[in-house]
Amino acid sequence: MTLQARVEDDLAERRRLGYGLRTTAGALRSFARYVDALELSGPIRIDVMSAWARQAKTHRDDPRTWARRLKRLRPFALWMQQFEPATEVPDSTVFGPIGWRPTPHIFTEQEVIDLLAAARRLEPDLRGATYEALFGLLAATGLRISEAVNLTQADVDLQAGLLTVREAKFGKSRYVPLHPSTRDALRDYRQRRDLHITPSEETPFFITTRGRLLGCVMSPRQVDRVFEQLRQHLGWVNRGSHAAIRVHDLRHHADNPIMPNQAAGDRPAALWRCLRSA
Repeated sequence: MTLQARVEDDLAERRRLGYGLRTTAGALRSFARYVDALELSGPIRIDVMSAWARQAKTHRDDPRTWARRLKRLRPFALWMQQFEPATEVPDSTVFGPIGWRPTPHIFTEQEVIDLLAAARRLEPDLRGATYEALFGLLAATGLRISEAVNLTQADVDLQAGLLTVREAKFGKSRYVPLHPSTRDALRDYRQRRDLHITPSEETPFFITTRGRLLGCVMSPRQVDRVFEQLRQHLGWVNRGSHAAIRVHDLRHHADNPIMPNQAAGDRPAALWRCLRSA
């Protein structure tokens, strides 16, 4: 029996217990393909698991990344011991502990205001309005960038002041309330956007603005590039432990550090008030 077949049995058994295993499934299948390609015989050894863990496509030289990948194999290795008792089980001594998450850059309110003002000056005008509204929404609600760019017209209920975020992290959906000041800012953006397109329920709420791509969905990579340009222009000093300030860090600011489970309606409205008076 191939290791790939064993992996599918393990995944099926754990899913019957209620586990989603979306990320874990990909890692285990990758590991099984790697082992089966080696045509090894006998129990699985830690050195084989470690070699697979070092093949991370991102952060290849980071032992913490290897440790996280190796940790995903531990439940499977324990499960395999019922068929092959000599199967080895990895622990934190191989690559060291995973460690804490890197510290994000905590935005001040003035930094967010400066960012939105700089975004507003982008050309053409619709592009500036789009990035101003997008970055403002990230700062005001704590959405992830992928969640924001995937919002459709139907997902943004400005009358009720509610966003519907569909199939986000771990495949979950949720509702996000909007402060009235945020709702008004999004309504202004939508009115400007609709001068250029004829929207439907499936139209992306935030759209690309150039040429034949006018009205299409934005990509997170595209947003990252624009954010990097504005960040360099503004000359911020990085106060986090990441290599550079990230657009994802807009989820955090000094007056109200954003926690993943915090209600978005509790965030201050000073951001939009300052922009309207600027």
